[in-house]
Amino acid sequence: MIGRLFQVALIAGLAAGLFAAAVQAVGVWPLIEQAETFEVVEAAADDAHEWSPEGIARAGWSVVFNLLAGVGFALLANGALLIFRSLRAASLDWRLGLAVGAFGFATFSLAPAFGLAPALPGMAEGDIFARQAWWLATAAATLSGTVLATLGRRAQDWLLGVVLIAAPHVVGAPGGGMGLFDLLLQSGSLGEGGLPADLAQRFALVSLGTAALFWLVLGLASARLQRRYLPLGPI
Repeated sequence: MIGRLFQVALIAGLAAGLFAAAVQAVGVWPLIEQAETFEVVEAAADDAHEWSPEGIARAGWSVVFNLLAGVGFALLANGALLIFRSLRAASLDWRLGLAVGAFGFATFSLAPAFGLAPALPGMAEGDIFARQAWWLATAAATLSGTVLATLGRRAQDWLLGVVLIAAPHVVGAPGGGMGLFDLLLQSGSLGEGGLPADLAQRFALVSLGTAALFWLVLGLASARLQRRYLPLGPI
C-alpha cells in the first residue's frame, strides 16, 4: 500500500511539475527576463566572481525545482485523498481531486500571497529567510485552521481554526515584502531599479494562475491514479 502510494504520488507529481514548468516557460520566465533589466547590480569588487544561472541552465534548474516541488506536494495531496477515502468522507472521483487541488492552492499559494505576493527581481524583498519562515508558518496555520474549521465538531474547533488562519496575517509578513492587494494598488515604479508596477502585478497574477493550474492538474491526476492503481475496496 505504501509503495503504491509513493508510486502514484511520483507519477502525479512529475506530471504536474512538467506541466507547471511548461506554463512558466510561456508566461513567467519572460516576465523575469524583463524584470532583470531593471535590477540594481551591486558594484562590489567580487561581483564578477558570482555565478548566476542563465539561459538553458536557468531553464534546467527551474524544471528540476518544479519536479521536486511537484513530487513533494503530490505526497501531501495523495495522503489527503487517502485519508478521505479511508474515512469514507467522500467518493473518489474528479470532484474530490478538484477539491484537494483547490485546497492545496489556497493553502500553499493564495493564503501566503495575501501577505507576500510573488516578487520579481528588483523588488524590495527583505530578509529571504524571514520571508520563507513566514510562508511556512502561514501554510501550516492555514492547513491546520482549515482542517479544524471544516472537520471539527465543536464550536471551539471552528473558532480555533479561524484564529489559526488569521494569525499570520494579523502578525504581518516580514518587512520589505508586499501583499497581493497592496501590490495591485501600486502605480509607477517599485524598488531602486525602477521596476514598473504593472510588470510586477502581471508577474504576481500569472504566478498565482500557474500555481492554480499546477494544483488542478495535481489533484485530478492523483484522484485518477489512485482510483486505478490504489483500490481500497468499494468506494
